[in-house]
Amino acid sequence: MRKRNKNSINLYLLGFLFVLLSLSLTGRASALMSCLPTCSSVDGRFIVISEGATLSTFTPDTLNVRLRVPAGSTSFSIGVFDGDNGLIEPGTFGFWDVIETPFLYTLRIDPDGDNLGPPVFEALSGNLPTNDWADFTLPVHPSAMDENGDFLYVFTISHLNDNPAISASNAFKLRSSGTLFIDEIFSFKALWLTGDDVGIVFPNFDFSDGVGPEDAVGSNYDGTVSFFFEIPEGVGEISEIALWDADCDHGNYDGTDLDTDDPNTPNTFIPAFVPMDSDAILEGVNAPSPFDDKDPNAPFGPVLTIPGAVKYTVIFPDGQEFVNDNPSGDREWEKFSISTVTDNPLLVDFQTSTIPTGLYEVRFEGLDLINTVAIRPPLPFTFVGEIIPDEEITTAVPTISEWGLIALAAFFGIIGALYSRRYRRV
Repeated sequence: MRKRNKNSINLYLLGFLFVLLSLSLTGRASALMSCLPTCSSVDGRFIVISEGATLSTFTPDTLNVRLRVPAGSTSFSIGVFDGDNGLIEPGTFGFWDVIETPFLYTLRIDPDGDNLGPPVFEALSGNLPTNDWADFTLPVHPSAMDENGDFLYVFTISHLNDNPAISASNAFKLRSSGTLFIDEIFSFKALWLTGDDVGIVFPNFDFSDGVGPEDAVGSNYDGTVSFFFEIPEGVGEISEIALWDADCDHGNYDGTDLDTDDPNTPNTFIPAFVPMDSDAILEGVNAPSPFDDKDPNAPFGPVLTIPGAVKYTVIFPDGQEFVNDNPSGDREWEKFSISTVTDNPLLVDFQTSTIPTGLYEVRFEGLDLINTVAIRPPLPFTFVGEIIPDEEITTAVPTISEWGLIALAAFFGIIGALYSRRYRRV
């Protein structure tokens, strides 16, 4: 009769417990993903770069998005959604875009924040997919390290076109395992452009019997677009935060709730941060063109119109909310400011007793589809990407610590087997 040594049995049990522990952790390794403007591939919300004679533009044809990879990282990912040219064949466009000329996506080392570092990655729009993510994983570069040990890069999206007669509107999203943030003016919108697009944003859309309210049921877009910025600890007392928005086309199709002359925005000159070749006009009473709040009874109205003229709310970390219910009209830039110093309407929009540290949200509401809006972050604070929580992104690949547990389990299993063979009795 064979009999196992008690010590070998204990080693087997210990190894078995480590196996169970390691398997319970494997597959739970979570990740954070930072996205601009969102991580969803079906909600119709996009960053937009537009240029050309037939388009009104308010932001440059190049956008610099900054990327911070945390200290201790050995690699990171950067992804582009719908980074393609958009042109399938002459006169036929793919998802989301109207483009006939290429865009270039370039990642540069940028610890100094001057956009001049050496490139480490480039991709032409013609090599990127339509209506899908293209993700690239890269090792961190030592020369990208800043004084805190983080790795800093800039991801530049630029339009490669010298012919102003050719118009282009490139709609895309970005995501990264690092933190994405923007410290310059840019444009965004919610949209659909083709029959394929509308079926993504409105899954119940059926054109065969006409377009009605039933086609908008179950929509993936609810008229809101949010951006976030953070005031970190240790910055000292903040007396004012100020955002700028442009071309919101505030107003309803029936002529109500139209744009007014904003008293605390200068109307004798265009802000210096606006490109010289933009289509911006002086601030004033500028009726929407077209109306943000379109006629819901017009063709395709139910899948274009979000009830109510566009507005946005600045939501503080402590729950304070300040509503800009009359943002910019047609082609103008308007300032929206909140101050702890004064309530003079010629200087600010709202006064508050405190501007706390923490994460802020700028939430647009009532934004109709196909309405392009430009915005400037509340500098020196930057807009940061939407962060997907840990539990929403999981991987079945074990982490380094989990590999250690698996190895330890295997080790005790082998020792147990050897122990058992040595002390086996007949």
